[in-house]
Amino acid sequence: MGTDTAARQEGQDTGLKAGISRQRAYITFGVVSLALIMSQINSTIVTVGLPTITENLQTSLAYAGWVITGYQFSYCITMPIIGKLSDEVGRKRLFLAAVIVFTLSSIACGFAPNIYWMIAFRILQGVGGGAFMPSATGIVSDIFIKRRATALGLFTSVFSIGGVIGPNIGGILIDRFSWRWIFFVNVPIGIVLILGVILILPKVESAIVRSRQRVDILGVGFFSAAILATTYSMTDWATHPGRFDITTGVLFAAGAILLVLFVRHEDKTEQPLLELTLLRKRPFLAANVYNFIYGSAILGFYSFIPYYAEVAYKMTATESGLLLTPRSVAIIITSILTSLFISRLRYRLPMILGVVIIAASLILISRGYRDVNILGLEFHNLVLLTLIVLLTGLGAGIANPAANNAMIDMVPEKAAAIAGMRGMFRMMGGVIATPAIVLVLSYFQDQGVGFQNISFFFAILLLLLIPVVFLVPEMTRAKR
Repeated sequence: MGTDTAARQEGQDTGLKAGISRQRAYITFGVVSLALIMSQINSTIVTVGLPTITENLQTSLAYAGWVITGYQFSYCITMPIIGKLSDEVGRKRLFLAAVIVFTLSSIACGFAPNIYWMIAFRILQGVGGGAFMPSATGIVSDIFIKRRATALGLFTSVFSIGGVIGPNIGGILIDRFSWRWIFFVNVPIGIVLILGVILILPKVESAIVRSRQRVDILGVGFFSAAILATTYSMTDWATHPGRFDITTGVLFAAGAILLVLFVRHEDKTEQPLLELTLLRKRPFLAANVYNFIYGSAILGFYSFIPYYAEVAYKMTATESGLLLTPRSVAIIITSILTSLFISRLRYRLPMILGVVIIAASLILISRGYRDVNILGLEFHNLVLLTLIVLLTGLGAGIANPAANNAMIDMVPEKAAAIAGMRGMFRMMGGVIATPAIVLVLSYFQDQGVGFQNISFFFAILLLLLIPVVFLVPEMTRAKR
């Protein structure tokens, strides 16, 4: 009894949930962070392995791109569902299920006999990966009550640790062993996580408790079918560039119709997949426009950086993985600093500064510089491209904590649901951008040149976000 009272008192003194000691809170943060690290290792490893997977599974870039798109697709659909269920059903149970699904599907990906099975297993893996962020956000939000903004802001640096580990391990495994090991590497981490969740994670409850839970199955169906039809229409078009046939046209039209049906259904249902009443509010709409375009650049365009390095600069998998490391380190450092000073910086300044720096990096990529000599100092291709990509890390590290907290700050009692919505829009940007990039590249004989043109387009798109940021409210007066 005395121990419970002491833990409750310590929680109140440190701004933690009552009954949670400081030590257990920090260990819990470490466990959920490990899941995010595993998810990011998986994402960055696959981008390094894309050229090798394309060659070894004897497929085209249009279909190999679905190794990325399929994962992002199911990740995108899963996030708002888990965000809703996490707020209503229970964080720990859903988080454990996500770890199990992710680990088993990683094993299946490693044994995939062809591109079709690979895509199927990657879609399943995305279900597990998509459940991590809303569940983790809900768990941390419930425990770190008064330090929520800082704790959630640190998730950005946590993701970036996976960004350091993933491409480097991936490059070594691909060059020395086999691309299949880039999936098997998730297994030992998954086993540690399963034990950690069972033994360490406290049973935390959301502030919102409802007696009956219901997932909007019809809404999920409409939305999934709309995105699937739209993205696959671009893949179909990319397989025969220059010829927009009836199949492509029908798929595009079906995607548009299904999206309209989804919006109409969401307005009528009692428990919608997406709370359109929130999206119709200008601050939420602005924040999600930002998330969508930001996601299309960071999760779509930058997924192809290792591919670009290998195609345009003839780098090995190890070298293409190495060039991503300084970017991830920059994200870790700048996101920690931004998170610590976010109460002073507030939201708009970091969001604007971040996209401007990322746009500058994209413009430099679009120039296609090679072996540059500046004032007698030689910058060979690997170093040059690494420094350019490093700028992206600085921008993302500055922008992410503010963008992550801006929406949650509006409705903190729905933290997991809001995180799911935010993540869905960000990931949906990547889902749409990935096949779109492959489609554009199919029109270029020299894919390096095509990639540079796409880079410039994304730079302009990001700069157009600056006026949108001014519609996002600053931090609440009480928090300032």
